[in-house]
Amino acid sequence: MTSGRHILLVEDESAIADLIRTALEASDLRVTACAGVQAALDAMERGAIDLAILDLSLPDGPPDRLVARLKTASIPVIAISGDPARLAAFAPGPTLEKPFRVRALLDLVRSALAGAAG
Repeated sequence: MTSGRHILLVEDESAIADLIRTALEASDLRVTACAGVQAALDAMERGAIDLAILDLSLPDGPPDRLVARLKTASIPVIAISGDPARLAAFAPGPTLEKPFRVRALLDLVRSALAGAAG
């Protein structure tokens, strides 16, 4: 993967967030992890984001404002959720249903970053 790319990870389950962060950092990506919508919006103010990985079920409400902000900024989003209905509503963007394999997520990240660069 491309070194130095910045990933915004929005996941409120700490065990899942830690697993994803570890895998992304091992792939030479910089990760900012947030547990909710407002924290993610704040993180976007602090620096450029190349890709967002977003849980669609967050403690501070639905991520609609965040998704709109990411789209306005042309930042690709990979949605993750244990709720198939939420994922279906997010389509046609890339999605992964929990539980998922880390390799599947890394493949989506690689593809999204390549598409964003091209």
